[in-house]
Amino acid sequence: MGQPDKILIADSDFAFAKACLNHLENLGYAVVIAHSHAQVVDELADPAISTVIVDCGLNGGAAMTLMKMAALRPSSRGEGWPRFILTTADPTVELAIEALRASAVDLLIKPFAMAALDAPLALIRDMRAKAARAESVDDKLSTLTGEIRLLGSLLQNQAGHAAVAVDVPTSMRTNPDAALLRKLIRAESTRAMAIGGKALGDPAWNILLDLILASLEDRKVAVSSACIVAGVATTTALRLITRMVDDGVLMRIPDEDDGRRHFLAIEPTVERALKNYIADLADL
Repeated sequence: MGQPDKILIADSDFAFAKACLNHLENLGYAVVIAHSHAQVVDELADPAISTVIVDCGLNGGAAMTLMKMAALRPSSRGEGWPRFILTTADPTVELAIEALRASAVDLLIKPFAMAALDAPLALIRDMRAKAARAESVDDKLSTLTGEIRLLGSLLQNQAGHAAVAVDVPTSMRTNPDAALLRKLIRAESTRAMAIGGKALGDPAWNILLDLILASLEDRKVAVSSACIVAGVATTTALRLITRMVDDGVLMRIPDEDDGRRHFLAIEPTVERALKNYIADLADL
């Protein structure tokens, strides 16, 4: 098991801070306490801090400053951490708006029962889990992109050797049949539908198949369309596309009529290799 979440309690009220500590430790959290702005700054140097429970009145209202400072520091949990739960004995509409703009998870009004901390802490755990899943997806997509790039390189080299042996120009290499491409695309969709529409980890392949079909049909594919074809969340698809462009698998082509839009195309060397590979599938 990993280490428990580490929570920083920033409050000048010793009794309140102690009550928080007891409640959080009973829930299994690791807890540290800071009673001044300087102590909080020192504790925030620890990248393991996932959550800060801070009184808005600490040192004359330094909570918002602390949130901005924390956003700039390195964190073992990635961008946007730690998360903040704000507390106050003097609630105002202005404070609520400021907390919202600063992306605080919650604003709790003192005095409150310690159990009131449970809901925002559960929300933070959920945020962490989602962030971990997103990181895992990114790692898998990075690996998949690398494998596709290697496949294209190997196939291109193999095709190149064959071309030398039989002296066949590259321009005369076989293109896959468009009907075969549509069949492969339909198969990918059917496979996802078979398990309730859940993705099976092939968004890069979905994009490549659609781009190859588009090449055969002499049509353009916008980045937004490729995101839909990928079959994953738009943000995930955009990260994948960016990575594939950086890896030299895809190319972004500006729309001459609309500077805000870009089209996608497979890098020519990779496209030739993949077309040959798919054409060979018809003989299997």
